[in-house]
Formats: sequence, structure tokens, C-alpha cells
Amino acid sequence: MLCPGAVATRSRSWAPSPRAAMCKPRAGSDTLASQPAATPSHRRSSSSASAKRRPAATGISSSSPSTSYSGAEPSGAGTGTGTGTASAQRRGTTSSSSTSSASSGRASLAAARASLPDPPVLYPFQELAAATNSFLAKRAGGAASTAAYWRCSLRGRDAALFQLQRRPGAAAVDAAALARIGRYHHTSLARLLGACPAGAHLYLAYELPPGAATLAACLRSPRNPSFTALRTWVSRVQVAADVAQGLEYVHHHAGAVHGRVSASAVIVSDPGLRARLTHFGAAELAAPADAREVGDSPYADPGTSEPSREADIYAFGVLLLELLSGEEPARYRFDRGTKEFQRVSVLETAAAAAAAEGGVRNWVDRRLGDSFPVSAAERLVEVALRCAAGEDRPDMTWVAGKVSKVYLESRVWAQKLQVPTEFSVSVAPR
Repeated sequence: MLCPGAVATRSRSWAPSPRAAMCKPRAGSDTLASQPAATPSHRRSSSSASAKRRPAATGISSSSPSTSYSGAEPSGAGTGTGTGTASAQRRGTTSSSSTSSASSGRASLAAARASLPDPPVLYPFQELAAATNSFLAKRAGGAASTAAYWRCSLRGRDAALFQLQRRPGAAAVDAAALARIGRYHHTSLARLLGACPAGAHLYLAYELPPGAATLAACLRSPRNPSFTALRTWVSRVQVAADVAQGLEYVHHHAGAVHGRVSASAVIVSDPGLRARLTHFGAAELAAPADAREVGDSPYADPGTSEPSREADIYAFGVLLLELLSGEEPARYRFDRGTKEFQRVSVLETAAAAAAAEGGVRNWVDRRLGDSFPVSAAERLVEVALRCAAGEDRPDMTWVAGKVSKVYLESRVWAQKLQVPTEFSVSVAPR
């Protein structure tokens, strides 16, 4: 048992009192109370221990890397030196962190600038003629003049060069017009490299990804009608979702209209079969797609002859039905009763299929087989018919949301149909 003087001495200072030194503590008692009588050496060590524990009493951690105590504390030293060293280190840390923040900010700004598209340029006619062998090179993308394009190289970049009919009375193509067309950047919009006006025609060049082709060429091959690059249901809905998101960006983020939505204005690239929308901004410079007159185009809204958001939504509805059925938006069929050819629209066949029980299942492209969710196909047909309706036509935000939802559900449906790979089957004689 400790003497009262020893306990009081421990609470006041580390130097034991003479009374505490005269007490004989029991074995196993506090080591501080069992110290011998105070000697000068013990006083020095006690002062050293007191100095080591003093910072904890003053609120400064003794484990701080900027503050260290060894031996007795010098008179008048206090904690000023440690605090000054800590402040200097804090200033150095703040300076280094601000430097790193500035460097990271410059790096992110450089990355953002690199992600932006290059400004489109006005190509001279001679350069386009040299890249296409005086426009005698074979075209890709189909037999139609608006769907066909030249695959060429322009200033070291693979490009798709389209020849469009200029709109009568259209403004001259200059740097300002190209700046209005190419100032937007979106993953669903093709990157415009430049343009060249030549008389009655307008040439537009777009950056062509590897293995890319127009949607019209992906759906229908003149050489092999039974072949299609979009062989799965998910690939069809993926293209529809990409085009819908690109058109929604044009309407509600770019504050413009497209005016030329068609299967020949969509480029599908591999891998992933992602779609990009071309001809954005060409409505004010070029004539309507696939038409000598506005009324002849299957994508043209019968209620208006001018480019508008409503006309774009109508054209997207036709494009969506073309994706689902694989048919041309308008074709001629021979009627045996009248012995004449009649024009049949994909809108008419889709409306008849939606009205019949189980008609959508038989109407969807037969090259897909029965490998598609019928309920998802019926919902997409309903969305397309609403886009082409004369009244109560939705906006592209609603349309893009509906198509994206069907795409996500189709992905889940496709994953459930995949053959599991966690097990193996072996056949051997018993």
C-alpha cells in the first residue's frame, strides 16, 4: 500500500518527497512510488519525464512529427519552435497541394479540349475530286443517290462523302454556316469534317469509323436479300435508342431541328453496332431526303413541308418501323385484282399488324426468327405509330425514354437466353 505522501507526490510532480522515500512499498506496487531518494541524477531523469508528458497536458500531441522533446526542456523554449515547424510544414503542404490541383486542372482542361471535335473546314472541290477519282469511284450504301456515299480519305482521316441536292434559294455555305452545323458534340451525332458546295450539289464529309455503313445498307443488301448486319433483336433496339437519343439532343439541347432523318442518314459502326446520326444542320442547305418533291419522301410529314421538330418525330416513327420490319419505308406491290402497282407504306402494314391479334409477331422481320420479345415489339410499334400520328404527337424526350426502357428490358431478356457456361457436359461410354 502506497503512503499518502507518495500518492500526493505523483499527482503533483514526478519527484518523490522525502516522506515517500522513507516508505517501503510492497512488491508489485507502483514503480514510480518505489523510486529511491531523490538524487541529482534522478531529478534530471524526472525532469526529462516531466518534459515528455508536459505537451499532452498543454494540448499538443507528443507524437507530432514536427515536435520532439529529448531531455529536459530548456528554459524559455516552450512550444514555439514546434509550432513554427508545424506551420512551415503546413504551408509547404498547402503549396504542394495547390500546385498539384493546378496541374490536375490543366490536365483535365487539356483532356476536355482534346475530346471536342475539330472545327469543320471548307474543302476545295479539287480535293474532293482527287479523293474520289473525279467522283468515278464506286459508291457504297445502296443504289439510291441519297443513300450512296464515297468511302475516301481526307487529310489522313477515313471519311464518308455524301452528295446532296442543294435547297433552292439556300444560303451560301461559308465558315459561319459550317460553324452552326458542327458546333455540337454528342456520341450519337456523327462528326462533321467539312463541306463543299459545287453548283446544284452539296458535299458533306463525315468521319467514318472502321467497319461502318449506313443503316439502309445494314438492313437491305441488294446482292443478298436474306442477309442483314443487324441479325439480333438487341442490335435493332440499340440502333433505335442511339438515333432517338441523338435526335432528342438535337431538339432539346442544341435547340435545332434535323430535317433529314432517314435510314441513309444513319451510320452504324462496328464493334457494338452503334448508330450515329449524320446530316445534322443540313436542312437549311439541302433539299429533303429521298425526294424530288416533299410529298414523295416516305419520311416526309404530310402535314408540313418545312423542317420542324414534329416532322423529325414523324420521320423517326417511320425509321423505327423500318428497323422492326426490315422493309423499305415505301414500296410498290402488284395488285392482281386491279393489275396495277400500288404503293404500300410501312405505316399501313404496321397499323394493320397492331390491330390484328398476334399480328405484330408475324409482321416483325422474319430474319430475326422468333428470337425477340413480342411484348417489347408491340410497345415499340405503338410508340412508332404515335410518332406518325397526325394529332397528339409526343416529343423526343418521351420517345427516347420509351425506346431506352425497351432497350434495357431487351438486354435483360437476352442475358436470360444465354447458354450458361458454369458447367460442362461430357459424353463417354459407360
